[in-house]
Amino acid sequence: MAISFRPSSLRAAWPGVALCLALAGYVASADARTVKICAVLPTSGPNAATGIGMMNSMDLAVNRINESGRMGDIELELVRLDDGSQPSVGIAAVLRAAADPGVMACAAHWNSPVALATRDIFHRNGLANVTPASITWSLTAEQKGDEIFRMAPPDTWQVEQAARFPVDRGHKTFFLIDDNTQYGKSLVTAMQKNASELGAEMVGSDSIAVGEKDFTAVLTRARSLKPDFIFFGGVTTESALLRQQMVKLGMDDIFYYTGSGTMSPTFVNIAGPAAEGAYAYFYGLPYAAYPGGVDFVQAYAKRGYDKPYETYGIWSYAAIEALAQAIRQAADAGELSRRTVVERLKDGTFDTVMGPVSFPRPGDIKERVTGYYTVRDGRWVMTHISEQGGTITVLDQPQPLDSAE
Repeated sequence: MAISFRPSSLRAAWPGVALCLALAGYVASADARTVKICAVLPTSGPNAATGIGMMNSMDLAVNRINESGRMGDIELELVRLDDGSQPSVGIAAVLRAAADPGVMACAAHWNSPVALATRDIFHRNGLANVTPASITWSLTAEQKGDEIFRMAPPDTWQVEQAARFPVDRGHKTFFLIDDNTQYGKSLVTAMQKNASELGAEMVGSDSIAVGEKDFTAVLTRARSLKPDFIFFGGVTTESALLRQQMVKLGMDDIFYYTGSGTMSPTFVNIAGPAAEGAYAYFYGLPYAAYPGGVDFVQAYAKRGYDKPYETYGIWSYAAIEALAQAIRQAADAGELSRRTVVERLKDGTFDTVMGPVSFPRPGDIKERVTGYYTVRDGRWVMTHISEQGGTITVLDQPQPLDSAE
């Protein structure tokens, strides 16, 4: 069954969005009180391109919210901190943010290992973290408190949906590769479970190390086992190098499949022509499908940031919108504190550029969809879609992830 991708109809499925359009001429009142939101993202290190795009998107959200006047006597300030994709650096950054009494909430981390490392700091300090992208299931499910929320569904839910895709395409045997992190191992464990339950057979598995460059031995072993598809649990750089070396070894006839951690223009830049034909599942739609997607892209371009928003820009922007509304609601009730911001996040539904979002316990986003993407002509394009628990349907016309038309 094919479906037509009509951005206007998909936008209508996310009603009630309140966009920041009334921007001209706003000046904060002289007696405005400053409330800080910390952003802790990998703006250096191997995932800096992703982190900078996310940070810029959060900066854009804070500026537009302030300019709109929607916060009343509150002026938001974004505290920008780098985690370098390293747990130790992330811990130091979050400790610094938590020590500042002016910080009411955070939007922190892209990498799941970093988010896991800082989780207890947020709990001890009663500080909310709406993470835009960290997907390891245990981040929320096993938290000691209730301070962690996220804009992305947990990896276990994602892979439960995503395992159907290669199996439905007739790929019945698979080889698993992980990056030896908790994030990567969680993905391959979930893929093994769900693909096996669908009737596929695992013929082998192996691990690589983050920062490793030569995967010839692992891929040669995989090739000898003749799998129908290879699934990689990891992030952009290693994923791109794996794909590049698969093609070099003549393995481009094997279906290469990975997850949202690979969904980045950086994958295409590193892998080069070998990126063509790689597949990934992702918990998001092309930007044009969201009610504020076009507006976000245009506003980002108008601000003149020197780096692109990358894949996770709109999720980062929406995380700030949700936090701003929780802060405003707590202030309106006369009880603004870290604790009341957490309570508002637990109970509320928030209008964002992506549509309404909410975080039922244990803190995962309620509104979910899975897109299936491949690289064509140097761009990630969505070819199939499934909604929560639904069947996978093919689009009449593939749509680029970064499409805003």
